Amino acid sequence: MRVPPFARYQRLLASFGIFLSGAIVGSAVYMSIHQHTYNELYIQLHKYIEENADLRADIDSLNKTKNKQTLVSVVNVHLVPKSEAELISEDIQKEIEGDVKSELKLVIGQKATFVRDSQPLYERIITQRTYFLHDKKYIVEVKSIVLIQTELTIWITAQEKKT
Repeated sequence: MRVPPFARYQRLLASFGIFLSGAIVGSAVYMSIHQHTYNELYIQLHKYIEENADLRADIDSLNKTKNKQTLVSVVNVHLVPKSEAELISEDIQKEIEGDVKSELKLVIGQKATFVRDSQPLYERIITQRTYFLHDKKYIVEVKSIVLIQTELTIWITAQEKKT
């Protein structure tokens, strides 16, 4: 029995190897693009869920106090970076803001004069509070509290605690 010479299939085998390696590299590039797009959509979904929850809470609080103009109806929390070097990712910022906002839900429906007089109490509730998010500790401090008509706005800073 005669075996055909290998030199006859050498170029065909090399072409098949190049084609196979190109397919592997192409699929890896496609998967990285797909994963990046999926990650962006996931982040957007969580932003929309958070925004939807905030808007529903605002609607509930406004419905609760729509006929009473002297009551606090909205609590806004804004996280500002302590310095440019200590920037916190956007999803952690939203979680910290949401946690602080949920702690201050007791303010909604109270008289604006009572809230104005007891601002140091609300500042003590938030200041030096530790939050555990994504296996990290964050310490929150109050920068300022402003009460304008029926809207309480709080600016806070958060710093990652090194342990």
